[in-house]
Amino acid sequence: MSARDIVKGIAWMLGAEALFVASWCAIKFLGGRLPLFEIVFFRALLSLFVLVPLTYFRLGHFRFHDRRALFMRSFFGYLAMFSSFYAMIHLRLGNASTLINTMPIFVALFSTVLVREPFSRRQFLFILIAFAGISMILKPDAGILSRPSLIGLFAGVMSALAMIGLRKLHSTDTTMIITLYFTAFSALVSVPMALYKFIWPTPYEWIWLIFIGAVITFAQLFMTRAYKYGNASTIAPFSYASVIGAFVAGLILFGEVPDIWSIGGAVVIVASGIGVMLAAPRARKGPVLEPQGVT
Repeated sequence: MSARDIVKGIAWMLGAEALFVASWCAIKFLGGRLPLFEIVFFRALLSLFVLVPLTYFRLGHFRFHDRRALFMRSFFGYLAMFSSFYAMIHLRLGNASTLINTMPIFVALFSTVLVREPFSRRQFLFILIAFAGISMILKPDAGILSRPSLIGLFAGVMSALAMIGLRKLHSTDTTMIITLYFTAFSALVSVPMALYKFIWPTPYEWIWLIFIGAVITFAQLFMTRAYKYGNASTIAPFSYASVIGAFVAGLILFGEVPDIWSIGGAVVIVASGIGVMLAAPRARKGPVLEPQGVT
């Protein structure tokens, strides 16, 4: 892998993370106007308008192989997406992004038990440090261990379970097929509650809904392309650029000034997450596709 390819991979990853941050800002903005289930539904439905023709153009079919694994990935991915959106709307953007990005830490923790992947002592140390950072974000001693904070952390856990399912699926199905059926599942499951509290969007809100669906879809494609240019251990740490972007966007667009505990917790979690990736035994290293999918 040449240095030029690595630079290209990093550039694609940073582009993907910039798109994710842009979509999170739109989600936070719309969250004060439209019901959450409706936002999730339109995010998925509008993405399908891109994914269906793109999948057929690239593959010429919509066939899948591992039905059970695809369902589990879609189920946990949907819970991750829904809880991520909730956290983005109800928490400061930087805090929400940090808690959601605990995903690699939980992947390392769960993979040992669920799929018998190798686990190093260095990873265990980084995980312990990461939980110290999580406590700094949650601030339990300050009496503000809120439901949105716990749901943000839940999003990280669900993202990890979706990622473990994704790893298994990559041996049988392509990224396009996995993403397509996850998105279709998300749209279908959201329909009942979206209809129950449906509010017809204004033309201005339709623009933002279309923006969210399109931007997240292209962010996922950018991320997939990033891993074609470099090893996951080199490219994946740059996915944490979205945490920095979320703090900056929250400050500029929403006037969210982070306190010292939030900044410290974010630094600890990001450093620990990167440490977990880099300390992974060689058997573990492979494409670490972020289920943002998740978003």
